[in-house]
Amino acid sequence: MARSAIAFPALLLACFVLLELGFAEHIPEPAPGYDSSLELCIKKMTEECGIQTFQYIFHRGPEITDACCDVLVKFGHPCHSEFIEVVLSTDKFASHEAEILRKSTAAWKRCRAIVEKRAI
Repeated sequence: MARSAIAFPALLLACFVLLELGFAEHIPEPAPGYDSSLELCIKKMTEECGIQTFQYIFHRGPEITDACCDVLVKFGHPCHSEFIEVVLSTDKFASHEAEILRKSTAAWKRCRAIVEKRAI
């Protein structure tokens, strides 16, 4: 568990470092409090489910498993939306914004329905 809690933030940090090294022409300056908000979000996501969700939404990966749907719903819609916005702010994914937003919305609705169905 501790390994996953450390690995996902490390993966996210590595992505930001790569972007800063020139893989994106411009990254908008975050608003005050943005970093702490994102840090709180990261603590709610496991490495496995973060990768699975990212692959599904951004790289046409397989559907998110029911177990990861639980994690995604606990992650929360505000955190999910913030993560999507951060990734879309990069040049690599900006040209696919409509498709990514569609998949993001579909993934969220599907996962929320799965979790709510089990709660009944």
